[in-house]
Order: sequence, then structure tokens, then C-alpha cells
Amino acid sequence: MSISQVRATSSANVGEYVGSVAATVDALSVDWWFTPAFDVVVTLSSEIPYYRGRKAVLAWNRHFGWSLGVHGLSQGNVLVVEALGLGPAPDPAQCSDRVAEMLTELAGWAPQRASGKPAPRIVHGPGAPRG
Repeated sequence: MSISQVRATSSANVGEYVGSVAATVDALSVDWWFTPAFDVVVTLSSEIPYYRGRKAVLAWNRHFGWSLGVHGLSQGNVLVVEALGLGPAPDPAQCSDRVAEMLTELAGWAPQRASGKPAPRIVHGPGAPRG
């Protein structure tokens, strides 16, 4: 599927693209958000060690692309750790390869505000508490 097909915003094309990415990364689930932050959040079977006990996720925004993160502590939240940096709609195999690389890179990672590396930002999805 080409980027231009996904940018056409046809729900069938977007669904096919997201389904391809989800299958390539062996996703556990796909949750459609349709919010300004993300169109979809794909739950992975792996974890980022710093966030032990919370499944890693791929969150996708059709304008900016995929980001790796984890489910937040409350339902409907995602903590974004880092963008994949592959563009708005990269090939599913590229996503899978980059996710594997990032999970390896994050094996010993912990957010450190003092060192200048930003802590993850929290993105609220549907049903998230307001406050």
C-alpha cells in the first residue's frame, strides 16, 4: 500500500494498512481512537523493561506516523516513548524492523530528565479521565 492511498483517508485503505502493520508486528489488539492525537493504537506482545507489566504499543497518526510507547496507568492513556521516525505510512516490514530495533535499544533505558532526554509525554485517548 502506498502512502498516497493512506493519505486519501479511505477507511478501507487505512484499515488495510493498519491491519498489515498489526499482522507484521504480531499485535495482540488494534484499538481505533479517531482522536487528534492518534487514529489507532496497536498493542504489542512485548514490553519496554522500564515499564514492566505494561504492554508496549504502536500508536499511529496518519499525518505523523507511528510512535512506540506503553499503555498508561489508567484506561485510554498512552505514554509515548519515541517516534519510529519513518514517515506517515511506512511499509509494514519497516515498522516491524524498527520496532525490534527500538525495543532492543530501550532494554536498559530509563527516562532521565536531568540528562536532557525528555520524559515520555502522556496522550489521552477516548474515555480517559479529565483533569
